[in-house]
Amino acid sequence: MVQALITIIINTAAFVGISKFLPGFQIKNEKTAAAIAVAYSILGYILGIVTFPLVAIVTIGLAMFAFIPIIGPLIAGAGIFVTVFLVSFVLSVVLLMAIDKFLEDFKMESPLVAVKAALALGIINVVVRGVLGVVGI
Repeated sequence: MVQALITIIINTAAFVGISKFLPGFQIKNEKTAAAIAVAYSILGYILGIVTFPLVAIVTIGLAMFAFIPIIGPLIAGAGIFVTVFLVSFVLSVVLLMAIDKFLEDFKMESPLVAVKAALALGIINVVVRGVLGVVGI
């Protein structure tokens, strides 16, 4: 429960910051940012559970390459990282676009803005969690 609250607080601050620096990413106020963070966290959790089997299957498939001498471990390791990153990134973009459709006080001008916002959100989350030493949120 505490981890979920920390995530929502970090995401709320991130959405406020992103709205200040990213043209086309507009939120009405901090209350809207908190609503976006709550919706983003809940929907992200649900989609994470739904997509886990897909990521697991791809990861197992890529792990089979690890037995190829020299290049195998590189393909397997990088493949797993890239798969998890791409799935997380695409889900983040989709979530932002969906939330944009349902909240009146949140607007993004284009899908490219959603891509930039998802990238910024990911970077912010990695940096903040690294600084705080928070893992697994």
